[in-house]
This record gives sequence, C-alpha cells and structure tokens, in this order.
Amino acid sequence: MRNAKKIGADVVDCLTNFNPHQGLEILILQSPLLTLVSCRPIWEGSQYEGDETKRREALRLAMQLRANYIDVELEIFHEFNDSMDGKKPDKFKVIVSSHNFHNTPTPDAIADLVARIQATGADMVKISTAALDIKDCGKHFSVYGTFSSKAPIIGVVWGERGLISWLLSRKFGSYLTHGAHEAGAISAPGQSTAEDLGRCFL
Repeated sequence: MRNAKKIGADVVDCLTNFNPHQGLEILILQSPLLTLVSCRPIWEGSQYEGDETKRREALRLAMQLRANYIDVELEIFHEFNDSMDGKKPDKFKVIVSSHNFHNTPTPDAIADLVARIQATGADMVKISTAALDIKDCGKHFSVYGTFSSKAPIIGVVWGERGLISWLLSRKFGSYLTHGAHEAGAISAPGQSTAEDLGRCFL
C-alpha cells in the first residue's frame, strides 16, 4: 500500500479472493490511501470459491471498519443491500458491478445495463467486459458521459485489445482507472501496472 501511494495511486483495491476475512482490519485501518474492498466469486469470473455467506460477511465487515468503498455484484446486490439494514456509514460508497468475460455488447446494451445498476440506488457503477476487437473500447466510451451525472461510472475492457480503455477511460468520463501494484499481480487480462499508468498521466 505504501508503494501504491508512492507511485501516485489514490485508492487501493483490497482484493480478498482467497480468505476474505484474513487481515482485513489491518488492510483497512493501516492503509495510507482510500480503500476499496472486493471479493469476487468464481461465478462472476474470479477466484473465490468459498462460502457465500462468509464472503458477504467480509464485505459488511469492511463497511463497519470504515473502508471507503466495497464492490458488490449486481446479481446479489438487492439481497446484500437488505442485509445492511440501513446501517451504511456516511461517505461510504457501494459500487455495484457487472462483469462479462465473453464479449462486449452493443452500446445500447451497455447503456441498458448501466441504467439497471443505477436504478438499484448504487453509489457507483462498474462495468467490465471482454475485448474481442479494439473497437469495443469505443462502445464503452460512448456511454460513460451520458450516465455519469447520475452515479459515477467505472468502466474497463479486458484483454490486449482493451488496453486503451485502461489508459483513456478517465478522459471519456470513467470515474477511475486501475492498475496492478506490480507486473506479477495482474488481476485482469490486459491490465497495466499502476506505475505504467502513472507514467502515462504524469
């Protein structure tokens, strides 16, 4: 985390895909940066294969420990939101996300998905898709500005053909872009390191 701050990061993503409770309190309370906590299940394309109840408990714990953001999948958001029982701290933000590892749909389909997520009352929207063509980045870019006034949007297109989305999404209205803290810790295909992103923007 200190290295992330040194290279100019604003937020650190505490991705807890293997043991969602392990070290969570230390990660949040000792972070020199804003913290985003996520625990992505295998059914949403990532690596967590454990108990779903424990995964959701870890996200609620992150909220209680005053993480700045948590990332919750659209598929389970309504249940999760009910479980928070109106106890969301001030300034705490819930990102509601959708991940498509197969392709990037049409701009109209992306816009419909953004609207669905915003209708849940999400504080922020995250849309991630897979790039089959470099033009898929443009599908994302065409949507961001239209909807970002209602709830900030985070968008990214995975894969080598989606690299431009990591570099230029902020220019087209995405709330943030994100990079790995080192080359060996890439969390998504095509992702750059935070240091490389810093060189592009500074």
